Amino acid sequence: MTEILDLYNENGEPTGGTVLRGTPVPHGYYLMLVSIMTVRSDGRFLITKRAPEKNYAGRWEITGGCVQSGETAAEGALRELREETGITASAAELSDCGSCRRSSYIHRFFRIHKDVPEDSVILQPGETDAYRWVTPAEYRELMRTGRTIPHHNAMILSYFGALFE
Repeated sequence: MTEILDLYNENGEPTGGTVLRGTPVPHGYYLMLVSIMTVRSDGRFLITKRAPEKNYAGRWEITGGCVQSGETAAEGALRELREETGITASAAELSDCGSCRRSSYIHRFFRIHKDVPEDSVILQPGETDAYRWVTPAEYRELMRTGRTIPHHNAMILSYFGALFE
């Protein structure tokens, strides 16, 4: 399936332009990426392991992906959560944790507090092949031993830092 992605200006506003996923982003434009951390009341949060056919195969990460054309960042986060984990949620359940701008993308971060049963996660073939509910200490150990995506670590600690205190 071909994904069409909206182009954004440096302020995160849609420009009306689009690109096909995987094609270069024109200079001065940005794609919108989202990450969503699902946290249970016991303090554990959901991580998934990237499938063998993906970049960073076998590394652990929180849920995320590209916002598709016509979606808001929140809608994209909720869709990614549903597609990659089978967890459904509403926009009212999301907390906006901030954003950052990189070379060709704007990355938005969301958190959801939801008591999801341990065994109810449904993985998306070709995207993820395992999941775990981890404590912040367990995630730090995965980071320390190189089992997470290196450039995600600083963002997770920055945008979800309160969980790690």
